[in-house]
Amino acid sequence: MSIVADTFRYARSLSKGIARGDLFPTAGRSGPHPAPGGSHRPRRRGGPLRRALREARWFDEAIHQMTVPGLHEPLEILHITDVHLAAMAPWVEQLRAALTALRAPDILVITGDLVTRGWEPATVDRFLSGLPQARLGRFAILGNWEHWSGATGPEWSERLARHGVQLLVNEAAHAGPLRIVGTDDHLAGDADVTELLAQSTGPTVVLTHSPAYFPKVVHPHVALVLAGHSHAGQWRIPGLGVPWVPKGTGIFVAGWYEQANTWLHVSPGLGWSIAPVRLWCPPEMSRIRLHPGG
Repeated sequence: MSIVADTFRYARSLSKGIARGDLFPTAGRSGPHPAPGGSHRPRRRGGPLRRALREARWFDEAIHQMTVPGLHEPLEILHITDVHLAAMAPWVEQLRAALTALRAPDILVITGDLVTRGWEPATVDRFLSGLPQARLGRFAILGNWEHWSGATGPEWSERLARHGVQLLVNEAAHAGPLRIVGTDDHLAGDADVTELLAQSTGPTVVLTHSPAYFPKVVHPHVALVLAGHSHAGQWRIPGLGVPWVPKGTGIFVAGWYEQANTWLHVSPGLGWSIAPVRLWCPPEMSRIRLHPGG
């Protein structure tokens, strides 16, 4: 029944988008933009049928590189988002194994939508228990689905803390030389980190679920903003782009964007909406290598 409900919800949103003229939005016509220092991920080949059947489980690691002014040592951030866990299923174990096999980053972040409708606590605990360690800390923020999950913010904070992950809701923490600022969700919550950004004096990374919030966190000390939510469109039609993107995406569909020397990375995420199908929008575990800059 959840698939039927999700399909109806998607169809309703799509019809509204068509009425607004949002079908195949301009922002979704180009592919993901590369990182300022370059991006690389394993190349997978396949036609529509192979992709429809398998692409949603191509849990590959992508490498992105950029320089950060004021940073004095190289660091790696592993960015995970939009897992959309529900009941336990074979793909959860497959993803968990892929994550467990990764080399430990310096910092690990989860930018929301860890769960979806019908989620089960045991599935979340199983997934979180497989996260790589991170010597400077593991951090998470809330997405719209955490707000809709039936669990409160404190309950999410407690569950994450049991697995060594710190929840940031309009809060900041330090991870070695970096300041990590986490927003509440832009759509379902009350995102406001204005005062926190005003207090930043060194290299800062902002975690936010909805990429449309990016312009509000552009700041001289914010080197990088990490977001998800869009699934990179989830379905991309070669030559046309993505048919539709969810509210809260804005013009930031996938990849890298820059405003006033603040960079945004929109990850395709690891899960899916409605059905386990991705087309030319493979999931991604994003490893971001930060290099010292001038």
